[in-house]
Amino acid sequence: MITLTDVAKRAHVSTMTVSRVLHHPEQVSEEIRLSVQKAISELGYKPSRVGQALSKQRQFVIQFLILEDVKKVDPYYAKLLLYIADFLRNEGYTLEINHDATYHASQVDGTFVSGARKSDLKMLTELPYPIVSYGKVGQEIPYVDIDNAKGTFMITKYLISVGYQNIIYIGLNLKEDFSLERKKGYETAIIENKRKAHIFMINNDEHEAAALVNQLDLKEKTAIVSATDRIAIGVLQRIQECGIADVGVTGFDGVFISQFSLHKLTTVEQPLKEIARTMVEMMLKLINKENVKSTLIKPRIIIGETTRKQKVIR
Repeated sequence: MITLTDVAKRAHVSTMTVSRVLHHPEQVSEEIRLSVQKAISELGYKPSRVGQALSKQRQFVIQFLILEDVKKVDPYYAKLLLYIADFLRNEGYTLEINHDATYHASQVDGTFVSGARKSDLKMLTELPYPIVSYGKVGQEIPYVDIDNAKGTFMITKYLISVGYQNIIYIGLNLKEDFSLERKKGYETAIIENKRKAHIFMINNDEHEAAALVNQLDLKEKTAIVSATDRIAIGVLQRIQECGIADVGVTGFDGVFISQFSLHKLTTVEQPLKEIARTMVEMMLKLINKENVKSTLIKPRIIIGETTRKQKVIR
């Protein structure tokens, strides 16, 4: 599929210049306009329906609003932002990152938001441009998210299938949808397999996770399902320090985590490229006043070195 980026390379101009030729031809010189039109013709580029319908009032800037403590944002955010920026660039847009909820950008066509809580709903729904949330906040705002319940269900079921007998869940002490869904997925798998649930709730902090390990009775064939990779890393560090053997540990997110552990973590991977693509497609439809539906992306289990197949005693 030919994109704006391909046209820009052929015409030796930026993607923003190609976008201006398509939507604001009066803003470019005749020489550049002819060069871009020639590249479009040679490549057979066909502007999307969304692109053709964009009004001349567009700024071609999309904001990404991070409504959480930037210092505690997990590393995978950087990769997600890069994917989003790339997909937007192919459509002639630039990405502006902001973490100030009180700043209302006027020169943008829409806003992606992450880390939003239910208390943010009123503020977000009053913004004068389209909103797409990374993660479910409420039915009022369209969102793209991983299927959190399915992720913890899949990883718990996997642990049971390879012979772990005692499975502990360390969840997030939050009343937000994603946290509740991850806990629900674990509980569903435990109930379906007639096991006993062991649930502990903490903050998303590796030090709290490590401290909790000291209180747990870690028998043989025990596995710990962690609600985040950050929690899993804290658990792993304490287990390794104490020399505890035969305890499986899993996380949830699956990006850049090999940088923080001696062993590759078994985890639920967030398919960030697919999430980013879906968010951008949804935003462009909203800008063009098309209807959209919130989307759950199927997770994928990454089997690392922190779980191992157990010999099942029958």
